Amino acid sequence: MVQGIIAGGKRALVRSIEGAEDHAEDGAAALDKKHITNRDAVVGIAACGLTPFVRGAIDHARKIGAKTIFVTCAPEAKKYINADIVINPVVGPEVVTGSTRMKAGTATKLVINTLTTGAMVKLGKVYGNLMVDLRATNAKLRDRTERIVMTACHVSRPKAKALICDAHGWAKAAIVMHGHHCGYEEACERLTVAGGFIHKALGAKP
Repeated sequence: MVQGIIAGGKRALVRSIEGAEDHAEDGAAALDKKHITNRDAVVGIAACGLTPFVRGAIDHARKIGAKTIFVTCAPEAKKYINADIVINPVVGPEVVTGSTRMKAGTATKLVINTLTTGAMVKLGKVYGNLMVDLRATNAKLRDRTERIVMTACHVSRPKAKALICDAHGWAKAAIVMHGHHCGYEEACERLTVAGGFIHKALGAKP
């Protein structure tokens, strides 16, 4: 649903691959490997706004018909960027000249957090301010799921545990089961019809 692409591939996350970002055609090829279509949105990230790999990917995405967003911290590069939306946090000169991992990197991370969180909200993975589309698959998530169901349903922890058990560990189903006093299968059907949105499955206004 959300996929990351980096010049040089996954290996570049842990080891520098010099020159990998210098070829626009590689950016386009990386999108083709992911089978990007006009139903997708492509977000290009380049602090300087000029990285050929990123620019090539964005240009190719536009040709495919995908929506495009470009994140850069260089206001002087905006006029050269051909994207549907340009997000340009202006952070000013870095404390260490050229080290964009500092202010630019931090600002970019905040922007990407906002985009991905917004996308997850629009996809129905949040109910109120609760992250509900999770499954209790380990101790940490079991505790989190119980607290979320307790808050959403206004029930005690033992009741939340019972609901989650009957919902096979899925918080969304547990909340709908409680709201409609129904079983797991009916809750899943209601969520499917509602496109995964709990407020729709419960028949309430968003």
